[in-house]
Amino acid sequence: MGEVFAGRYELIDPVAQGGMGTIWRVRDQRDGQVLVAKILAQSDAASLLRFVREQSVRIDHQHVVTPLGWAGMDDRVLFTMPLVRGGSVADLLREHGALPAPVVAELTDQLLQALEAVHAAGIVHRDVKPANLLLEPTPDDRPAPPHLRLTDFGIAVPDDEPRLTRAATAIGTPGYMPPEQWYGADPDPRADLFATGRVVLEMLTGRRPSPEEEPDVDALRTGDPAHDALLDVAALATRRAVAERPESAAALRASLRATGLLDGDPAARSVAVRDRYLPDSAPLAAAQPTAAPGRSAYPPPPPPPAYVPATPLAPTVTGGVGTPGRPSVVPGAVLVALGLVGLVVSLLLLV
Repeated sequence: MGEVFAGRYELIDPVAQGGMGTIWRVRDQRDGQVLVAKILAQSDAASLLRFVREQSVRIDHQHVVTPLGWAGMDDRVLFTMPLVRGGSVADLLREHGALPAPVVAELTDQLLQALEAVHAAGIVHRDVKPANLLLEPTPDDRPAPPHLRLTDFGIAVPDDEPRLTRAATAIGTPGYMPPEQWYGADPDPRADLFATGRVVLEMLTGRRPSPEEEPDVDALRTGDPAHDALLDVAALATRRAVAERPESAAALRASLRATGLLDGDPAARSVAVRDRYLPDSAPLAAAQPTAAPGRSAYPPPPPPPAYVPATPLAPTVTGGVGTPGRPSVVPGAVLVALGLVGLVVSLLLLV
């Protein structure tokens, strides 16, 4: 048995790690259910408030992952979510590279349905990217469209609550952030539409968007009507001027449906999404997928620490991956003694 958090959640294995905390697969000892838990990595006031905001987002929608509950132990806090067993769109791209246009249309439609619900609740997600688009496994016995669920509301902002960052602070993931987000503009739902357009381009090309370069949509055209129709939708969503983008997720979704790619047999929009989790007793690392030929692998999740120190939150952009280490423990008396020695030395130098 692994570490039991707050006397309830057994930590099974790490799933991923980012700027806000570490993601674990856990077992709720009350009912034996396997869940996903995010453990806060930093406990200053701003990061704790963001953490509280994320666990408080309760949007009941089939394409949104909703937190279930939370628990605290010592200076660590976690909240739990349902385990979505098919990995993410990032995993799908890692394995398959560029996706067929009908599959891209299906995934984009489901993402826009999720954003409709999120924006209707007065929330701007601000971190739409393939890694935050989780997938349910598809049936083994028949072709079926994938089922997408939007997750990670760690930097989401309700329109009617205080801002946690200074105006000049960029927060989000480079490559998916719209220009105005780099300059700390007020949250706008159309920022999520820009990110959606960048995700569409990534799904069509199999290449991550560059934060330094504007994609040349015309250069990406292949002459295939379905492919190029989706490029038009992406171009509409990724216009630099906020006012030139569709006014809502519903409006962008209408443009997507006008392509006709969502009509007809759903089997044409199917892709195999496997269950990525082995039995609870097996290590998760054995289930990690390999990179598709010609495509660089995403960084694997590092092993998280048993203890995460409380450190000040510096203004950063999200999306980085790292491994915090165990801090050294220095008794308070030693720190006081060192301070006194430094004071005495300073006085002697002044004499």
